[in-house]
Amino acid sequence: MILSHLIIFLILLLLALIYQRLAIKFKIIDIPNNRSSHAIPTVRGGGILFPVGVILWWMAFDFQNTWMVLGVVWVSAVSLMDDLYSISRKIRFGVQFLAVSMAFYDLDLFTSVSWYVLPVFYFFALGIINAVNFMDGINGLTGLYSLVFMGSMLVVNTYTPLFDRELIQYEILALSVFLIFNFRKRAMMFAGDIGSISIAYLMIYFLTKWYLYEQSWTVLLFLIVYGADSMLTMIQRLIKRENVLEPHRSHLYQILANEGKIDHILVAMIFAGIQGIINYFLFIQHREVPPVDLSVLVIVVYGLIYLAVKRIYLSKYRMT
Repeated sequence: MILSHLIIFLILLLLALIYQRLAIKFKIIDIPNNRSSHAIPTVRGGGILFPVGVILWWMAFDFQNTWMVLGVVWVSAVSLMDDLYSISRKIRFGVQFLAVSMAFYDLDLFTSVSWYVLPVFYFFALGIINAVNFMDGINGLTGLYSLVFMGSMLVVNTYTPLFDRELIQYEILALSVFLIFNFRKRAMMFAGDIGSISIAYLMIYFLTKWYLYEQSWTVLLFLIVYGADSMLTMIQRLIKRENVLEPHRSHLYQILANEGKIDHILVAMIFAGIQGIINYFLFIQHREVPPVDLSVLVIVVYGLIYLAVKRIYLSKYRMT
C-alpha cells in the first residue's frame, strides 16, 4: 500500500514538474492586475493534478463511479480552456451544470429525493464550485483548505465508511504535491480554474453522498469557514449594489493578505486551521454529524465573529 502510494506521489510530482515547464513555455501565466492578491507573474493551472488524481484512481480500481469521473473530466476540461483562453461564462456554467448532473446521477440523487428539492442541490453545488474558485490567488489557501477537507473526510470514513478510501488518499497525494509548489512565500504555480473547480466538484460529491446517508444538512459545516466568508461577502456586495459576478478583493482572507499585509502562508494556515478545529469538535470527536440546534448556534456565533473581525479591518483600512 505504502509503495503504491509512493509511486502515485512520484507520478504526480513528475507531472507537476512537466506541467510547470510547459506552462512557462506556452505562457500559461497569471499576470497580476488590480484585483490580484499576488504581485509576481505565476504559472496557473497547477491544479491539473487534482483531476489526474481522480483518473489514476479510476484506472487503478476497476473503473468505478464512471459518471462522477466523466463529470470531473468535463468540468476540468472547460476550466483548463478557461485558464488558457477565457471562455464565456455561459459555456462554463453550462458545463458545470452538466458535470454536477453526472455526479448526482452517479449518486442516484434523482431517485433519492423529491423533484422539487433538486434545485436546492444545484444551487448549493454550483454556489460551492464558484465560491471555491475565488480561493486561488492566496498562496497555500486552496491546497491547505482542501487538504483539511480531504483529511477530515478520511477520518470520518473510518467510522462512517461511505466513501472509497483510496479516492480520498489519491486526492490527498495530489494536494500534497501541489502544495510543494504553492505553499511558499513565492508560489511557483497556482491551482487555476482547473484545480479550484475540480476540487470543489469532489467536495460536492462527497458532501452529497454524506447527506444522502445522514439526511442532515449539517454536513455542510465541513465548509463553514470558507462558506461563511463567501456568503457574507456576497451579501455585503449586494447591499452595496456591486456586481457579485465580477472579480474583487472583498473576502476577509484577501483583506488580511492585501491590506493587512499578513503573510499568505499564515492566512492560509488560519483559515484551514479553524476549519480543521471545527471539523474535529463537531464531527470527529463525537463520531457523528452535529445536531441542528448546535449547528445553528455554531453558524450564528462564527458569523458574528467573522463580521466583527472583518469590520475591524475594513475600518482600519477605511474600506467601508
